[in-house]
Amino acid sequence: MAVYRVAVIPGDGIGPEVIEEGIRVLSAAGEHFGFGLEWEHFPWGCGYYLQTGHVMPPDGLSILHDFDAIYLGAVGLPGQVPEEVGVRDLVLAIRFGFEQFANVRPVRPLPGAPFPLKHVQPQEVDFVVVREATECLYVGLGGRYQPGDRQFEAVRHLRPTFARSREIALQTGVYSEAGCRRVMQYAFVLACQRGGRRLVSSATKTNAMAFGMKLWDDIFAEVAAAYPDVGAEWQNVDAMAMRFVTEPQRFDVVVAGNIFGDILTDLAAALVGGLGFAPGANYSLTGPSMFEPPHGSAPDIAGRGCANPVAAILSGAMLLRHLGEGEAAAAVEEAVARVVAGGQTRTPDAGGTGTTAQVGSAVVAALRRSGGHWGTRDAD
Repeated sequence: MAVYRVAVIPGDGIGPEVIEEGIRVLSAAGEHFGFGLEWEHFPWGCGYYLQTGHVMPPDGLSILHDFDAIYLGAVGLPGQVPEEVGVRDLVLAIRFGFEQFANVRPVRPLPGAPFPLKHVQPQEVDFVVVREATECLYVGLGGRYQPGDRQFEAVRHLRPTFARSREIALQTGVYSEAGCRRVMQYAFVLACQRGGRRLVSSATKTNAMAFGMKLWDDIFAEVAAAYPDVGAEWQNVDAMAMRFVTEPQRFDVVVAGNIFGDILTDLAAALVGGLGFAPGANYSLTGPSMFEPPHGSAPDIAGRGCANPVAAILSGAMLLRHLGEGEAAAAVEEAVARVVAGGQTRTPDAGGTGTTAQVGSAVVAALRRSGGHWGTRDAD
């Protein structure tokens, strides 16, 4: 029997609550399909920071290195710990440290989940956003400068407001040829695997960002030429954001840089019922990949038992598929779909009165009753 070691970082706020239900569901899937999951918990996050001064130990990456996957709940305690501390020193540190270059967010509405559009049917929407997750503005280059600083004087002449300012801030984005190529190749391979429209749409903005985005566009054209059987198009990111609302059915695989992908994926979450229904994964080719619901820690509802665990459970299904347990992953997705479509057990964000634990229990029960598969395509 295969046994997989998974590092669990429940994190802050509602993270521990939703991850607990995810573990219950994935463990039940393991029992049903004949594989084992060894969970090792790490109490890292902003709560850990308040106790130790670190969101994770200095050797945290070394500790995580040999696990088969990482399962992350949520990080953040607004008002207690600066938001950039938790994100930079835990989430981004793990993504960058293990080169988790592909942040993948499936956009497939569940029957019965809230759907905000009237002109499109939920079943018409089925696409994936692939976000490059290691470069762009997130690399951390820049700073804040005052008159007399070399960096200030170098840009003083560019705008009248710069010269009149007591301070400027520089945030430098970096795009590499290898980084662009890697995530674009991933997107084209995914388009081949999904069996959908076989179309990759690139989010760009070269008309305003003539250096980084021009490199992005040039590499996209090169990669697209290597996949003649897959359609390729580019759209300015602002127009693409509009079309996520007006024509979401036109998309198959979207590939975007870090900042554009960050914004587009949260917009796309509205199409699946909100962040409580939106799964996410961060894939690496050289180290453990990380699976996380992208909804955040929501400390205002922590401990009330009303957080929606669906995103965490579906992120767990992506984890199972990554481990090679595709049949179990499909069964988990089908069980979630049956519970959401049934409507009897939903959390308040979906118009119900169910608790976090009740939703988890309902998914486990549906999983044990089900032998089929939900959907026809792999989402990651």
